[in-house]
Amino acid sequence: MFVPLFFRNFLARTDYTPEVTHVHMEVRALFMMSNTGTLATSEVGRRLGISKPNVTALLDKLVAKGYVEREPDRNDRRVINITVTEKGRRFIGKRLRIFRDIMKGNMTVLDAGEIEALSSALETVRYIITIMGTRNRLAGDTQTGANLKVNV
Repeated sequence: MFVPLFFRNFLARTDYTPEVTHVHMEVRALFMMSNTGTLATSEVGRRLGISKPNVTALLDKLVAKGYVEREPDRNDRRVINITVTEKGRRFIGKRLRIFRDIMKGNMTVLDAGEIEALSSALETVRYIITIMGTRNRLAGDTQTGANLKVNV
């Protein structure tokens, strides 16, 4: 619910064509992988919430562009690890600068109080997501906790 609302309203001034939407998944995957280091192919799919065939197709495109490399796992030959290349890191850096510029431009319609409220709300979302991730890791599963209570 939050993500479509965010893209529809916060990034409304951008040219969000189908081609850009396709590239969005590549950028999302690269950003996620650049922040986590080397990941198994299956973990990339799990974190992005996409099927094995779709993650394979996505990674094929990223490998062809030189943004990631596939490496066999040293301990388990059934596992293929994915690592972001220097070219991929440069690509993500450029995209982040573009994204920041778009965000700054779109925020010009907000007054100081609204910007403070947005900042506070985003900090609350970050805090809750961190708690959920920590509790899920401690519980040993990836299900969201129905009994999560946070006083903010």
